[in-house]
Amino acid sequence: MTDHPHWAPELRAAAGIVATLMLAGLSIWHYLVGDYRLIALPAAVACLLLITTLSTLRRPTRTMDYLLLVCGYLVTFMQLPTLDDFHTLWLCALVVFNLMLLPLSPLLTLALNLVLMPAWIVRLEGSFAAWNHTQPYLTMVAIVALCGWEFQRQRALARATDPNDPDCDAVNHHTLHERLEGEVDRARHLEQGLVVLILHLPQLDITSEQFGPRAQLSQLDLLCRAVRSRCRDHDILGRQNHADFWLVLPNTSESGALLVLKRLEQMLDNIRLTDTIPVTLCSCLCTLRPGETWPDFEQRLEKSTFDLNISCHSGTQALTPSS
Repeated sequence: MTDHPHWAPELRAAAGIVATLMLAGLSIWHYLVGDYRLIALPAAVACLLLITTLSTLRRPTRTMDYLLLVCGYLVTFMQLPTLDDFHTLWLCALVVFNLMLLPLSPLLTLALNLVLMPAWIVRLEGSFAAWNHTQPYLTMVAIVALCGWEFQRQRALARATDPNDPDCDAVNHHTLHERLEGEVDRARHLEQGLVVLILHLPQLDITSEQFGPRAQLSQLDLLCRAVRSRCRDHDILGRQNHADFWLVLPNTSESGALLVLKRLEQMLDNIRLTDTIPVTLCSCLCTLRPGETWPDFEQRLEKSTFDLNISCHSGTQALTPSS
């Protein structure tokens, strides 16, 4: 896994709570059996995990992952010599922790587990005589590494075949061009109108710089919801690039597209990102010409999008159709 698997905040919190309960139970067990010198470490780590878990629920970070892994290493390192029948269980749990919590590839996770294996074995018995535990340990390492590679493959496949944009309720760039090409062919064969409404959000980068990425995602969501509420089911909203969207309106005239744009702008005028900042929108129309081929129409759309960006950021927004 080249990047982090992005575990859900609820799953991270559940893992933190389970680990806290386990460590608290371990502290109570040491108290009941009279091993008072072993109470301090799991009790302190349990308190630290509980505080971190509660803070993670408000703002998820990778701190929880690293803390869980360090706590697992630390407690296992201290408890291995005192265990009688559960050495293999604790050692195999460490292998799973590495894969779940570290943002590493399966190959690096495999290498880390192999490097740490002698340290665990020496800590287990105080010598290299406990090599009978290596077989289940190595078996778990191999299984976890294979699971990591399969997870990576499935995620790459899902990303390659997902038609939706990862940040908002719109189709991605590749799917947009693929479906638009089909709409152009259909409009030419049926002799119907086809209009593409080009939308640009000039505040998108500024919103991210001033209010953070969540505000940026909120602005994208507001635009997509506004478009969905003002369009037909078969209209296509796609994200051309970072701040530009194409709204494909099949079997629509320029007057109908302008009506859609007017309704969309009226809706966005009533929406505020904060108490004082409205959602602004730059737009223009691009209509399919009679006999125009898809490559020519695509090139004209991209040029109109570029011109809209220039005019919008220079303060001279162009709202006239590009026919």
